[in-house]
Amino acid sequence: MRQLLLLTTSFPFGRGEDFLTQELPYAQGFDQYIVCACHAPREAVQTKPVPEKMQVLRLQAEESAVPYPALLGKGDLWAELFRLPCQGKAAPGPAHELVFFRKKAEAVYRALCRQALPLLKGDEIVLYSYWLYDAALAAALLARRLRRMGKRVRLVSRAHGFDAFPERARYGYLPMRRFLLSACDAVRPCSEQAAQAVRAACPAMGGKVSPAYLGTADYGCPGGRRRPEFHLVTCSYLVPVKRISLLVQALGQVGFPLRWTHIGDGPQLEEVRAGAEKLPAHIHWELPGAMDNRALMEYYSREPVSCLVNVSSSEGLPVSLMEAASFGFPALATAVGGTPEALREGQTGFLLPASPSPGQIAGGLERLYRMEEEEYQAMCRNARRLWEERFSAARNFPRFYQEL
Repeated sequence: MRQLLLLTTSFPFGRGEDFLTQELPYAQGFDQYIVCACHAPREAVQTKPVPEKMQVLRLQAEESAVPYPALLGKGDLWAELFRLPCQGKAAPGPAHELVFFRKKAEAVYRALCRQALPLLKGDEIVLYSYWLYDAALAAALLARRLRRMGKRVRLVSRAHGFDAFPERARYGYLPMRRFLLSACDAVRPCSEQAAQAVRAACPAMGGKVSPAYLGTADYGCPGGRRRPEFHLVTCSYLVPVKRISLLVQALGQVGFPLRWTHIGDGPQLEEVRAGAEKLPAHIHWELPGAMDNRALMEYYSREPVSCLVNVSSSEGLPVSLMEAASFGFPALATAVGGTPEALREGQTGFLLPASPSPGQIAGGLERLYRMEEEEYQAMCRNARRLWEERFSAARNFPRFYQEL
């Protein structure tokens, strides 16, 4: 029997990891599927569907049950501690991050042994970690145990943003990269930029690392429309990294009439609303709140959209840009992370500097508003073509599961 154990952070509970909702219907090639949420709170309820063929586990990974002295005998921890000076991280901060990381992974590993191991009765098992972080380390420890039991085991991990780029981590340090790369049979980051960052951690093992793009479903292609009004859309959780407040400043400098819709909520909602209320009268705005993916796709199908805007300070590879391209919407986005792989400058939209000024954002919107209609429609067609080439779920996910 061939089994797949997928390790997530909280999916299908609570919020986050929505991309898996589109991926899992394409899972194939296994006799049994187990989706394991490693850090879902006890009170969290299941908010996302999974295919009927899949079993869902909510791990009871209690970090408090792993005392720090219990880590003293872990050779992998000591090996990494001794390597910290060679990485330029010989300081208390990185050392603490490492020990805390190893503690979290140990809690997940122990919970896997209690809850998942009794279910893994197959002779061929694939462990698939959605993130190259503590769950991937727990999976590596589980793989070692399963192999000792005579199982054939393959370990594959995706990587996205925070788990790929060390400069985004506290102290610029992602723990145990060498160990993780040596333990994984393959690492499949969501963009070439992320793949380069993962390879840089251990170039000798770079052959295990290559990008595997995510994908979105095809809901048709209405194309972008600038009539009856120029309508820009942003879609994100309202947190500082998304810099929606910076966009509000930019809209205050736009000299033509437009409608702005932000889809999503979050801690900065009231701050964004307060800024929007000060916008000039020719800028119409609305904050309809969060939408689930199906509602968002229905919105894109029926509403005229002129462009999607993303001014984030960091990204993995924005699924919002993939979705916009599938509908034939041009985009304006900051050149961070894998964004340049989802937006071809001058062909499917315009790239902004990583840290744009409000004036540069307003200037990008002005270019989209003033360009000839024929040029604009060519940009819409190019966006759809880019999605077909790179980000079609029906193309990317079956290929990924075939490799698994």
